[in-house]
Formats: sequence, structure tokens, C-alpha cells
Amino acid sequence: MSTTYWQEDVTDDQEPDPEQHRRDMIVQTLSEYRLNVMAVSEMLAMCSAYLHDDLESRSTDDLEGLYAQLVGNESQEVH
Repeated sequence: MSTTYWQEDVTDDQEPDPEQHRRDMIVQTLSEYRLNVMAVSEMLAMCSAYLHDDLESRSTDDLEGLYAQLVGNESQEVH
């Protein structure tokens, strides 16, 4: 045992996990391919579903604020 150096773990916690890195690369490649070959109508349906889910997860106050920005003074009456 060396008395000159401390015994330390010098591995970096920020080093990417090779398996996770490969998985991320595969997901990215498949996502890009899927977006490039899908019809515009299918892409719009996906976007609509994503936006609907995003809005559903927000609080009522957030939704009212977004609605007020969209319609202005008419925002007091929800139709």
C-alpha cells in the first residue's frame, strides 16, 4: 500500500452508462425515422394528443391564464 496517495474512488459519476447511451441512440434514431415517414395528418393527431395531455395535467388557474391570453377580455365567460 502506498503512503503517498490516498485510496480514492476516481470514477466519475457523470460518465454515461454505455447501455443507456446505446438505448438513447436507438430511441432517437427510431423517433427520427418515424417522424420522417409518417403522414402529416398522423403527426398532427400525435401533436393534438400530446397538447391535450399537457393541458389536462395543468391546474385550473394555469388554464384560465392561458385562456385569458388567448381570448383577451372575453375570458371572463367560458362558453
